[in-house]
Amino acid sequence: MREIFEEIENIKATIHSIEDENYKELFTKISNVLINLSDKMEEVIVKQESLEENVGYIGEDLTDIQDELFEEVTFEDLMDIEDEYVEVKCKCCGKPLFVEKDALNKNNNIPCPFCNNKAN
Repeated sequence: MREIFEEIENIKATIHSIEDENYKELFTKISNVLINLSDKMEEVIVKQESLEENVGYIGEDLTDIQDELFEEVTFEDLMDIEDEYVEVKCKCCGKPLFVEKDALNKNNNIPCPFCNNKAN
């Protein structure tokens, strides 16, 4: 970025040496546009670096969460947990619910969290 700013400064110095006022005014406006573009570009670079850093932190946090979630649970445990639940469709709204088998066997009155009516 420093090189770009130096080039713009060189262009500005060259523009100041132009004697024809029409050309000088035109090139000054072009120079101002270049300065504004380079300033915006620098802002974008700073924001991108910040985003890269934040994404890195998010990735580390996600890895920590995954490690914490799965460190004590084996695949067999996950399969057992999956087998303990059954999918039931609500009679009123038709949306699927996942209910523990024991709760379904013990209680005939399972409320639907979507429509608040009796699901089974």
